[in-house]
Amino acid sequence: MAAPMKRVVENNDSYENSDVKKSTIKSELNELNNFIAWSSKNDFQLTDKVVVTKEGSCAQFGMLATDDISKGEVLFQIPRKCLLTPDNCALADCYKKDKDLIQCSSGWVPLLLSLMYEYNNPSSFWRPYLDLVPDFKQLDLPMFWSSKERDTLLQGTGVNDAVNTDLQNIENEFTSIVLPYIEKHNDKFSPVCKDIEFYKKMVAFVMSYSFTENSSNDNTDEIDDGEEVKKAPPMMVPMADILNHVAKNNACLNFEKESLKMVAVEDIKKGDEVFNTYGELANLHLLHMYGFAEKYPNNHWDTVQVFITDIMNASKILKFNVDSLLEKKQTAVNELFGDNGSIIINDSGVLEEEELKIVLKICCAESNESLQDVLNDEWESDDEEEFDFDFNSSTTFPQNWRLILHKSAEMSLSRYKTSLEEDETSLSNSFIPSRHLYSLYTTHGQKKILQKMLTSYV
Repeated sequence: MAAPMKRVVENNDSYENSDVKKSTIKSELNELNNFIAWSSKNDFQLTDKVVVTKEGSCAQFGMLATDDISKGEVLFQIPRKCLLTPDNCALADCYKKDKDLIQCSSGWVPLLLSLMYEYNNPSSFWRPYLDLVPDFKQLDLPMFWSSKERDTLLQGTGVNDAVNTDLQNIENEFTSIVLPYIEKHNDKFSPVCKDIEFYKKMVAFVMSYSFTENSSNDNTDEIDDGEEVKKAPPMMVPMADILNHVAKNNACLNFEKESLKMVAVEDIKKGDEVFNTYGELANLHLLHMYGFAEKYPNNHWDTVQVFITDIMNASKILKFNVDSLLEKKQTAVNELFGDNGSIIINDSGVLEEEELKIVLKICCAESNESLQDVLNDEWESDDEEEFDFDFNSSTTFPQNWRLILHKSAEMSLSRYKTSLEEDETSLSNSFIPSRHLYSLYTTHGQKKILQKMLTSYV
């Protein structure tokens, strides 16, 4: 596996002198040693083939192989009693009594309250863990950027929309649920817990470090059609959350009954960094939730949105959209896909082929009857079932579809502040501040996918 580009982390606090730097390094080493001792005491069974360190890690602390590791080897385990969850927290009994008071749509409030309590508790069971992570000075998520900087760097990516939604939800939950609960239990929470800025740091901690047990039987049982899926709540997993992420990971966290185990999923050579996966995440999600992105084409999970409004507008410009039916077509796509519906594209092609077929058929319908056939699912023929939107496919489909998709890609590329060529020029610079670099990785990757779409459908 190719080594990832080292992540640049900005730190506005420069060292005044070498003594301060030495003191900081000594403090970090003490915190790391305390955490490793705590892990050993609590039966993490860390193999002697790895070491937790900042030296050689692509970002902050990481894990390096000190010996060759074979696929399938267990690197360490985390007993479930050591997971920081609302059920394990010192306030667990209190939560049970006040269950109705901390209900929330995000599902995060109980864990956030637990973190705020434990983070400010000098005698917390998780003290060695919380002393080591997080380093809030290096948690540089876009939610902490100025709105101007987000607008400038992230236009067109979808990150800014996600951040704005987050900030609104954070404020709503803090005001309506978290603050009233803290005030009800003033004797348990530190005064800083009433500060929304501190709460935002805890949110960033959960976004960047937490895990979700998607395989939990309590949260992901099979459901009948129409029944809502209950989201599994997040949890803090000491040691596992120290590992960094790349799309081509070489280790993975397995959830077992008594413990969670980090297992090598590839052979790992001595000196290589051990990488976990945070999920099949596009760069926009990595930047939004973790504050970094991967350079194209390293992130094979990267995607870009092509908005259905652009597809509709493209068909209108190209005269494939009959004006007399435009209002009916717009109503139909809004009902089917919502006002902000989109089609997801990756580096290989269209991920949502059936949805795109429907949109294109609606755009190209020439009469009320043909439009109704589309909406009644009576339009597809045996030949059309073979249509393939893979960029590398030799399958052909109607020329008007190709022209609409070409124009849609062109319109999608126009939503960014800079061109693909300008991004590539910027990336050739020897030094780029971290926010600019990861924003460039995100915009550049999306534009590369759209460029493939542009040249594939002509």
